Amino acid sequence: MQRFCKKAQVWKSRCLGSLGGLAAFSLSLSGCAGFWDEVTSRNFNVKHFYEKPNPFVVLQNSNDGNERAQALYDLHDPGQYSALGQDQEAVLKILATAASKEKQFLCRAAAIDSLGKFKDPRAVTALTEAFYASGSFAPDLAVRIQTRAATSLGETRQPQAMQFLVRLVQEKPRGEGADLDKQQIMDVRIAAARALGNFHDPQAIQALQEVLNSEKDIALRDSVKDSIELAAGTKKPWIDWQAIENFILPAGAKQTN
Repeated sequence: MQRFCKKAQVWKSRCLGSLGGLAAFSLSLSGCAGFWDEVTSRNFNVKHFYEKPNPFVVLQNSNDGNERAQALYDLHDPGQYSALGQDQEAVLKILATAASKEKQFLCRAAAIDSLGKFKDPRAVTALTEAFYASGSFAPDLAVRIQTRAATSLGETRQPQAMQFLVRLVQEKPRGEGADLDKQQIMDVRIAAARALGNFHDPQAIQALQEVLNSEKDIALRDSVKDSIELAAGTKKPWIDWQAIENFILPAGAKQTN
């Protein structure tokens, strides 16, 4: 009997060990999705692990959608880190064009996300144009472009962006049309409501309050309530980007214009 118990314990430990190994393997795969995406790309190159390709060169020479999207993500606002106005002009022009005219969804989305990092009024114009240019995609992708544009407009924190977002959040679904169309409009309104939380401005708060008083959609009302608290300064942002930046970049490493 004692021998049988020992064998049972050994069998149990082996099973648990196998299950643990399987779980660890599964977690390793799920955590490395980005790695495998890059490795299986048809233009995979080992040296990319050691040095990032120049985004300008990639955009000029590559037709690979993944590479172009990554290059557009890598472009940021030079005006925040240097006094090279010409660099900022070039980057803005590239991103503005890509946000409205790139044929691949990932590339447009990347350009729109990067434009949100700019504190330049011209970025607002580019994002507004990208919002209206979304019609070149199928409706399900077009609404994703529009919601991303609304999010990036909020991140610019520019007054012109706030005016556009106020109009979006106040737009009510039309009385006619498919339920899908109405839901897409509601998705854009929710994105605009969330984006307005970035503006500590009485006009933004008033617009949100009017929507809260007149709308019955639960998802929209919840987003509006959160944004009113954010805009009023009574609630912390969903993601504290400043804290993340302070953690990554020591104070002495930051450059000012």
